[in-house]
Amino acid sequence: MKESSKKTTAVIVILCILIVLLSGFAGYLYKLNLDSRAAETDLRIKASNEASSYRDEISNAVSEAESYSAAIDENNAVHESEKAELYNRIEDLNRQLLLKLGTNKIIYLTFDDGPSPVTPQILQILDNYGIKATFFVKNNPGYNQYMTEIVNRGNAIALHSSTHNYKKIYSSDEAFYADLQEISDIVYANTGVRSNIMRFPGGSSNTVSRKYNEGIMSRLTKGVTERGYHYFDWNCCSDDATGNTVPVERIVEASKKLPSANTVVVLFHDSSSKTTTVEALPQIIEYYSSLGYSFGVITSSTPQIHHGVNN
Repeated sequence: MKESSKKTTAVIVILCILIVLLSGFAGYLYKLNLDSRAAETDLRIKASNEASSYRDEISNAVSEAESYSAAIDENNAVHESEKAELYNRIEDLNRQLLLKLGTNKIIYLTFDDGPSPVTPQILQILDNYGIKATFFVKNNPGYNQYMTEIVNRGNAIALHSSTHNYKKIYSSDEAFYADLQEISDIVYANTGVRSNIMRFPGGSSNTVSRKYNEGIMSRLTKGVTERGYHYFDWNCCSDDATGNTVPVERIVEASKKLPSANTVVVLFHDSSSKTTTVEALPQIIEYYSSLGYSFGVITSSTPQIHHGVNN
């Protein structure tokens, strides 16, 4: 009996020990769980704080970008407004200019390189239509007598070149002025007219002169003006210098390419090979007449048509 009681007591003691141990272990696990949750919470808080920081940075960047974009838009709007105002001002000035100039449309038919065997035919066509033209002449022995006819029929005579030799006339400023004076004297000898109207061989925009003298056109365009000359280029080209006997249709079509101005200066050539220019002339005259253009001759008071100088 006593032995059985001892066994029972031992079992109870062992159970108590186990309960204590289990309680301690459970407490440990509970504490461990609390620590783990606390760590997890700390991590979550830390992650949340970091995320919040990133969100703030992103928000700031977006706000900065939006502000920058708004500034650009505002700046563009200012520029667009200024540009629109400028365009309106230009249009207003153009309207005022047209009012001052009137709406008259005028065309100047100009012929380079004559006189030639076809000069009398050109003069006859002009007479037939009751209009006049401007002839930029060079020295053509054997045909210079037509200079007198040009003037006597009421056309304008102007200076082009004595030799029309690019290499020679554009070799130096002095060579050019010597050539210009020579053709001036020839015109005066044949007509009694001392013209101050001229056209550069190749036009003021020519680049061939660069081969012989760098920068000479920049000097000459200024120099001839200082000497009292008025030089004229053109704003409509007949294309008759692109070859000999250029098709009539091509000359007519090229001559119809109107510039954006009421004043048209058409370039033709007066030489023995330009027979198709003569043939095309009536169609061109009739075309511009149908558009209401009047035909004029170039004088020192005519608004000058200038190209951009390229040398």
